[in-house]
Formats: sequence, C-alpha cells, structure tokens
Amino acid sequence: MKTLKDLLKTDRIHYVNSGNLLIDVVKFMDQHNVGAVPILNKEKKLIGIFSERDLLRRVVAKGIDLNSTKVDDVMTKEVIVIESHDTPEYCLQIMKQQNFRHIPIIEKKILIGILSIKDLMLHDTQQKEEKIEQLHSYIQFAG
Repeated sequence: MKTLKDLLKTDRIHYVNSGNLLIDVVKFMDQHNVGAVPILNKEKKLIGIFSERDLLRRVVAKGIDLNSTKVDDVMTKEVIVIESHDTPEYCLQIMKQQNFRHIPIIEKKILIGILSIKDLMLHDTQQKEEKIEQLHSYIQFAG
C-alpha cells in the first residue's frame, strides 16, 4: 500500500520565509506554479501556509496592499499537517472534511513536502484504472 511519502514528486520543497512581503510570495507562487506555500520561521519550523484562497479572501477582497503587507499578517496560522506514513485515502478524507486543497506532509515533525487534492485525485484515478485492468484480465482468462 502506498504512503503519502510515495506520492511526493520531489525532495525539493517550495516554501517562503516568514517576514516576506505578499508581492514577493505571490510572484514566487506564480514562478513555481503552486497554489499554496508553507511559511517557515528562521529555524525552518512550519508556522503557517499561504494559499490562493488566502490571497482572494484575506487580501484582494479586503483591499490589502501587496507591496506593504507581510505574509505573516494574512497566512493561515493553524495548519493541519499529516504524517508521511499515512495513506493517500486517509489524507483525501481529511482534506474533504476540512475543505482545503493543500496539506503539508511531515516526517518526524519535519516538513518534507506538500500535496494538493489534485495529486491525491490523480493517485486515486490511477489506482482505479489499475483495478479495472486487473478485472478485465481476470474476465478474459476466466471465461
């Protein structure tokens, strides 16, 4: 059975340091084509997450200036994380219940990556396609 660690595409984590201006964070997200970034403090500890949803609801909708506001002021501070040894199915269940699209993955309390609902749905689809193929093979050879 696959774990969340198996789904992480790379060892490189796109993150932003606490204290950065929103304009720089948004440009970083655009440059790396990510919908959310973990926010780390000087000790590289996860202290928040900033997502496209945060940008819309906490910044644009309220007319906050991107050029003078720090990410710390508008990030989501209470971050739900999930362990790398957990299953994709469990992670998907948590994300659906909490209604969010990105979740940081930790291992021994250290951030090792971030997964999106898209990553999990792709995995789910691949598993179902494999199961269908197995059933087709069984039917062909059993009949």
